[in-house]
Amino acid sequence: MIGGAAMPHGVALRVAAVIAVLLAGPARAEVANRIVATIDGEPITAHELREWVKERGEGEDMAPDQALEALITQKLLEKEIKAQGISARDEDVERYMQEVQGRSGLDEAAFQAALKQRGMTVETYKIKVKEEIERAQLVNKEIRQRVNVSSAEIKRYYEAHLSDYATGEKVKVRAIFLRVDDTSDAEAMARARAKATEIRAGARSSKAFQALAKEHSEGPGAEQGGELGTFSRGEMEGRLEEVAFALKEGEVSEPIDSGTGVTLLFVEERIGGSHRPLDEVSPEIREALYNEALQQRFQDWLSRDLRERHHVEVLN
Repeated sequence: MIGGAAMPHGVALRVAAVIAVLLAGPARAEVANRIVATIDGEPITAHELREWVKERGEGEDMAPDQALEALITQKLLEKEIKAQGISARDEDVERYMQEVQGRSGLDEAAFQAALKQRGMTVETYKIKVKEEIERAQLVNKEIRQRVNVSSAEIKRYYEAHLSDYATGEKVKVRAIFLRVDDTSDAEAMARARAKATEIRAGARSSKAFQALAKEHSEGPGAEQGGELGTFSRGEMEGRLEEVAFALKEGEVSEPIDSGTGVTLLFVEERIGGSHRPLDEVSPEIREALYNEALQQRFQDWLSRDLRERHHVEVLN
């Protein structure tokens, strides 16, 4: 009805045709700007989502629903930061930027050039840093102070992962080394082995081995009774280590061809494998459990607590 009178049929058709033309023109723009979600009634458009993904760069491989969820999360965090009056101080932003530049080892000009390569200026980077600090302050306020790791939890973790804190077995070793100038000389090597076998026969105790080492050894520690030290696996030459860890405490090895001569090993003491004590590893366990709990609490807060404070609707 126009002015209380019915619109003539021909006019109505022409008006309908004009409306169709008007609607057809911006159809593509309407699709591009269609609303894909709302937060507290505020729209997020398909165009905004695409621009956000493009700006992030590394998010271009994200599935559309993942990208939308990430954008919604960012907007929720921004709303919460504003609602709680959180604002990063200029000096904190400057200090953070200086630390980043310092770690990168770049001077001011090179740092600005690096930002430019990423499509940013110092000012746009400063805005991103400010936002990052504010998000960290929000998380600290909402989550960090609510996460605690008890001594009982640390002990339970330690007992459940005891093998992770095992200390390897060690051997305290003495040696008698007989040098051979030319180890390719079979006769010289045979003579050295024969002499080592003869020495071995008299080296049945630590005291006897030490005396024989002082008398015959031409290797390190000879004056100290052939003392080499205490070793864990991986700290001795391969063949010598293999023999040393196979010997019993107080046992002397057979003669061993060892590079530049022949060696006798004596294991004075075997120190059984143990575990690092709980008191020693508690700080690292606490940190690991704390970070794990923090991450879980953060995810719960994002998916439940934060969402409950706002009305989020994702549209098909």
